[in-house]
Amino acid sequence: MLATSETKTEKVSQTLMRALDILDAARGGPVALSELELKLGLTRSTAHRLASALVDRRLLTHDPRKGYRLGPKLMDLGFQAKESTSLAVVSQPFLDGLAQQMDDATNLAVRDGDDVVYIARSPSRRRVAVRHQVGDRNRVSNTALGRALMLDAPQDAWAVYFPDEDQHVAQGQGLGRHFDEAGDCIRCVAAPIRDASGVVVAAMSLSSIPQYMDEERMELASQGVIAAANAISRRLGWGWET
Repeated sequence: MLATSETKTEKVSQTLMRALDILDAARGGPVALSELELKLGLTRSTAHRLASALVDRRLLTHDPRKGYRLGPKLMDLGFQAKESTSLAVVSQPFLDGLAQQMDDATNLAVRDGDDVVYIARSPSRRRVAVRHQVGDRNRVSNTALGRALMLDAPQDAWAVYFPDEDQHVAQGQGLGRHFDEAGDCIRCVAAPIRDASGVVVAAMSLSSIPQYMDEERMELASQGVIAAANAISRRLGWGWET
C-alpha cells in the first residue's frame, strides 16, 4: 500500500515538473506542440494533455497558427507577487545575518535623485559604530551605496558623481567603496541589488570605522556584502537560469 502511494506521489511530481517545463519553454514567445515534444522529450499526447490543462487554467493561451504562449493568469500572479514582496522585508534577514556575522552595521538604500535614502538597517554591536536611521538621506557622491547604485550607469553619469574614480574597476569588483579616514572616519562597502530584469533597484552596505577594519577584514566584509546582495536579488527574481 505504501509503495503504491509513493508511486502516485512520484507521478504527480513528475507531471507537475513537466507542466512547469512547458511554461519555461513558452517564456521566449509562442512555441508549437512539435517544439514542446522535441525540447522536453515528451510524447505528442502528453505534451498536448499538459498544455491543454495549462490553457484551461489561463496559464497558457493557444493560437492554432503560432502555438502556445504565456497566459494572462501568469501576469496576474506576477503583479500579485510583486505587490506582496517588500524590498525591506525581503532584505532584513540578510542585513541581520551579515551584521551579526561581522558585528558591524548594515544598511539598505535606494536612490532618489542625487541622494540615497536608507530604507532598512541592522545595527552594529560595537561600542563605536556608524549609525544611520531608516529615512535618513546621504549624497550619492559621499557613499559606497551611491557607487553601488550607479554601478551600471552610463560612464558620463558616473563621472558626474565620481570624476576621479574608474567605473570599470568598480564594475569588475562588483562593489562600491567609500573610505574616509580623515573626515567621517568611515570604511564602507556596498553591492547592488537587482530585480528580475537585472536592473539595479537598491544597494546593501556594511559600514565600520578604520580601527575595526583592516584590509583583511575589509575583504571579508566585501565578500559578505556581495553574497548577501546577490541572495536578495535572487529573492527578487534575478539570476535564475533561463
